[in-house]
Amino acid sequence: MLFLIFSVIVFIFVALFVPKKLPRNELYAIALFSIVFGLVTDIVLDLKYNLYGYFYPGVDFAGFLPIMFLFPSSGVLFMNYYPFKKSIRNQIIYLLGWTIFSLFFEYLSIVSGYFYYNGWNLWISAIIYPFLLLIQLLHLKIYRVYQGKNYLKKETR
Repeated sequence: MLFLIFSVIVFIFVALFVPKKLPRNELYAIALFSIVFGLVTDIVLDLKYNLYGYFYPGVDFAGFLPIMFLFPSSGVLFMNYYPFKKSIRNQIIYLLGWTIFSLFFEYLSIVSGYFYYNGWNLWISAIIYPFLLLIQLLHLKIYRVYQGKNYLKKETR
């Protein structure tokens, strides 16, 4: 539990105080999407299929800490520094770096005891993380498309 609390404090502190490259509305959308996406994923993979979990099987209040604090802050950090205007090579390296960081953090979470496997493993995570990060990118792209259009604008005849 100490590792989780320490991680929450560090992630939030870093996410709040690093220089922001994206506008606040995008950071807010990224944070909310990270919470919803993490919650839906965990409901299916943890509660429905029991492949992994937080602390103990079933719903546990402490299991909401990563979803409500680690997921949005890491999503904001990932997207805030994403090299949008760099080469595909740099973008792939960035994705791989975040995948390696995520795997290492997941390993530490298992060692600390707040996360456990039950049919899941680090190899599955290694395959899944790049797709999860790409889904974050797709979400921001869709958000930006919607922000470019003013759906609240009154029609004039």
